[in-house]
Amino acid sequence: MSKVITSPVKRFSGTVVLSDPLTYPQVFAFQDALEAIKELGGDANYLRVQYAALPGILKCVEEWHLEGVPAHPGADNFPATPMASAAQLISWLFGEISKLNDEAENVPLE
Repeated sequence: MSKVITSPVKRFSGTVVLSDPLTYPQVFAFQDALEAIKELGGDANYLRVQYAALPGILKCVEEWHLEGVPAHPGADNFPATPMASAAQLISWLFGEISKLNDEAENVPLE
């Protein structure tokens, strides 16, 4: 089953379909993105942080239906401008995927 979420970013209006539940490769890609962000350090340029987050985001999205975003985005064609809107988009997507990932990590193993 998938999860449809609606973008709160005016410049990139529309919806995104997230995988739900996440698969092992998706969880690993997201965790790798988290590690890459941590390795950049707290004073890293925010554009670099966004770029480091992209592989984890891209792996977890099944479908893109956002104005101004290609139907099949990758790191080479994902919009980086306008900078404020692009930052909001990355932050929103990362947060939504974090919720799915956190839910997956909080399942007790018996």
